[in-house]
Amino acid sequence: MELRQLRYFLALCRTMNFTRAAEEVNIAQPPFSRQISNLEDEFGVRLIDRDSRPMRLTSSGLFVRERAQEIIARIDRLKHDAVRHGRGGRQILRIGFEVSVLYGHLPPVIKHLRDLNPHLDIDLKVVTGPDQILGIRNGEVDIGVGREVSHDDAIDQIAIRQEPYLVALGLGHRLGLGDRSSLRFADLAAETLICYHNRTTGRHSDPVAQLMEQANFTPADRIAVGDLLGALGMVAAESGICIVPATVQRMRSFDVVYKPLDEAGAVSTIYLNTAAGWNAPIVGQIRDELDRLIKAQAGH
Repeated sequence: MELRQLRYFLALCRTMNFTRAAEEVNIAQPPFSRQISNLEDEFGVRLIDRDSRPMRLTSSGLFVRERAQEIIARIDRLKHDAVRHGRGGRQILRIGFEVSVLYGHLPPVIKHLRDLNPHLDIDLKVVTGPDQILGIRNGEVDIGVGREVSHDDAIDQIAIRQEPYLVALGLGHRLGLGDRSSLRFADLAAETLICYHNRTTGRHSDPVAQLMEQANFTPADRIAVGDLLGALGMVAAESGICIVPATVQRMRSFDVVYKPLDEAGAVSTIYLNTAAGWNAPIVGQIRDELDRLIKAQAGH
């Protein structure tokens, strides 16, 4: 098998047309078709259902497409990193993180990593939980820090911290005006819940949705925003309430109040995500520094 065959196959996946795919990769159609057939012969399975109208991928083709995308992305990333390393002689570590963890211990941990590893260029970028998993698989992300549980065998996931969930309320909200120290789901039954989770990933990967299902709780109404900052802005405008991890209160507190959610299991877990079996020393450095910061915070 050759990399060009995988690139040809991915072009065919994009176009679902042999002629257009051959044009895309600058090869005549007959040799292009032979390369696809050779790839199928090597795998021992049909990748394309040529008899269907329109043409479609077989189940094996769908599987190979996913893996081929990962392989090609890693090769392209390797080329990019090799050029960058050749210019500066430095290694590159790419860390993807969800926005909310930026308001916790992540910044001092990154500073600590840079101090310990002056030879590293640490690239940081905001990446949602599901996209972290995809990024790790295709080599675009080395380490992910997020709140969503992964069931992917290609990913190692380590729980590094837990924090309680809070109910975010507008300053004038009736539930925030009293002297109640915490709230239950029963108190929220008549409220509009503002959801900030990415709707494209499905609610079963949303920790808040899972918590509500376990408690058999359904709010009176929902508003889907898909962005945490936007959700807090709507809470401030008293368009509804929001259930958020405790560190989120650092993002906006001047016009939003927060009450603990007093329900079983109402904690948000932060996970460290890496490729399965990747035991780089820097992973241990992250865990050690997090432990130190959390213990220091608890001691104050």
